[in-house]
Amino acid sequence: MPISDSLYPSNINVLNPNSFTFSITKLPNVSFFCQRVLIPSITLASIDRPTPFINTPIPGEIMTFSELNIQFLVDDKMENYKAIFNWMVALGFPDNYNQYSNYMKTQDSTVYSELAKNYSDATVGILDAQNNQTNSFKFYDLFPISLDPIQFEATAMDVNYVIGSATFKYSYFTIDNT
Repeated sequence: MPISDSLYPSNINVLNPNSFTFSITKLPNVSFFCQRVLIPSITLASIDRPTPFINTPIPGEIMTFSELNIQFLVDDKMENYKAIFNWMVALGFPDNYNQYSNYMKTQDSTVYSELAKNYSDATVGILDAQNNQTNSFKFYDLFPISLDPIQFEATAMDVNYVIGSATFKYSYFTIDNT
């Protein structure tokens, strides 16, 4: 009896973890130097439906998206690190209100609302073995919430390049075929 072709997947190529592109509209220098992206987890809430015997879970309506984490090489003028830093300072304006308004004046004038200037979109492109993009994760209304410390060390024997890490919140993400 022949084995049915429907028992096997149509694509047996596996995903390569170092075949990706990354871009954040507001942060082109971070995009170029990106070394690692952690695609966030998602959670769908469930609701227990009581019965006389057991509570039966049913799908809820609220999805939770975890944070987007990236790592990037810091350039020697620290422009990519400072771009995230300045965005965070503008949103938090720790010294005075002008920090926010001055930053907003530098943002894209084609954005229709002042609130939209706080955010950016980001895309993680997934590449196949021939470096063709097959899928993309699109993150909407993204903004930085954390910029991890960077370490300088005079006693290091080898040259280890400085890695920056940042964490972002966003509204939601989609996965699109390209």
